[in-house]
Amino acid sequence: MNPQLPTVSVVICTLNREESLIHVLRLLKDQTMQPLEILILDQSTRPVPKTVTYLQEEGRDIRRLTLAPPSTTAARNLSIREVRGEVVLYLDDDVLFQPDLIHRHLENYFDPMIGAVSGKVMYDGAEENEEPWAARLTRSGAYLRNFTTRARCEVPTLYGCNMSIRTEVLREVGDFDLNYWGNFLWEEVDYALKIRRQGYRIQYEPRASVFHVMVKQGGSRNPVPKTYLESTVFNDWYFFFRHVSKGYWPCLLYRQKRVWLTYGHLNRLNLLPLFREIYRAWRKSTSVVA
Repeated sequence: MNPQLPTVSVVICTLNREESLIHVLRLLKDQTMQPLEILILDQSTRPVPKTVTYLQEEGRDIRRLTLAPPSTTAARNLSIREVRGEVVLYLDDDVLFQPDLIHRHLENYFDPMIGAVSGKVMYDGAEENEEPWAARLTRSGAYLRNFTTRARCEVPTLYGCNMSIRTEVLREVGDFDLNYWGNFLWEEVDYALKIRRQGYRIQYEPRASVFHVMVKQGGSRNPVPKTYLESTVFNDWYFFFRHVSKGYWPCLLYRQKRVWLTYGHLNRLNLLPLFREIYRAWRKSTSVVA
């Protein structure tokens, strides 16, 4: 182990994806920089015999913790209290990557003001580009992502399937916000804003690259369609109520027009549940300490 690089705990939140999880664990065996530990936060709602057998046969420093009900946010919060490494690398259970992934993340932490690193995320249909930016968050609350650029740059946010955060920063900033639910949109942006408010910077590192398979089965971000849309409306408005000036709120309504049209089609033109989610988001936002 290179003593100049910090130690790393790899955290994988998983739900009903045994085969893809085991493949990720096998890829981690080939890393040029081996993790201090691997922590699996298993939220599976059915038995996982293949996973249990693999871990029994492997015998490495892999811990599997279970939790219910499924929640990516709750799983990440548990990891903050459990990890032993100086840096935490969060990976999804359905990503592919090269043997230098961990090393590419860790070499950014020579700068003590880098609190977190977000890596490149490729997927079907995505193309690499030379744009000088990887993410933008506008004053009107528009979130623009370009985590396929080859340009190394600072970013205002994180991409959860391939992100690392200093453990001391995690414990300084505190928990991820449990109010985000369903599709968990904005959760990572919200947390990145907290990191930056503490004076740390977030680095985009294109050499720390994964391919996000986006396995259709399992996963905690695929609720039934109506529930997905309800969580979209709640999460959007909750974030806006907390972080975006009220003068820009009409911009969000405009951006959500497709969500409302789709929901009306699915729910026989009954849009009342979406108005309830906006009200609930406002109530929750007023009760949270910034």
